[in-house]
Amino acid sequence: MDDLDIAPRLKELRQRRKLSLREVGRQTGIAVSFLSALESGRNNVSVAKLKTILDALGTNLGEFFGQTPASPSKVVYRRDELVEISGQHKGISFKEVAAGRPQRALQVLVERYEPGCDTGPDAYRHEAEEAGVVLKGTLELTVDGQVHVLKPGDAYYFDSRRPHRFRNLGKVAVEAISVNTPPSF
Repeated sequence: MDDLDIAPRLKELRQRRKLSLREVGRQTGIAVSFLSALESGRNNVSVAKLKTILDALGTNLGEFFGQTPASPSKVVYRRDELVEISGQHKGISFKEVAAGRPQRALQVLVERYEPGCDTGPDAYRHEAEEAGVVLKGTLELTVDGQVHVLKPGDAYYFDSRRPHRFRNLGKVAVEAISVNTPPSF
């Protein structure tokens, strides 16, 4: 997490919302000791757990990692303008197109999973529909406990309220493009 330095951001957001660690723990089901260690930079966190924490704090990954709001009239987003929102230290990357753009109806992510990496041991859910296309590598998608193996050119579409997780099964990095609507991840 050092790369993204989420610890002080999480603590500041929690304090701004006037929530105690105990209250966040109660809302998320995550141990207060874990949350405390996370806020002090002593713990790493999976995408699923970070999403759960941010939901309790009234925000999402895109807003949490977004720096400045994008203009609603902006059309092109260069590679270096995409905002990393995975919260991962290494091995997984979710770069968001148009992070912070006001009143958008969808969220577009450029995803990369290094060999053996995944979104964490816990399945996660969020209020959206989700679709994507694998561009490179072999991606394992588990939805409601059912495992699907996707290769380049394969696509998926599901209700994101269903528990799901992603994992790279292969020896090369997985690259994919995904969309969530409404933006909730």
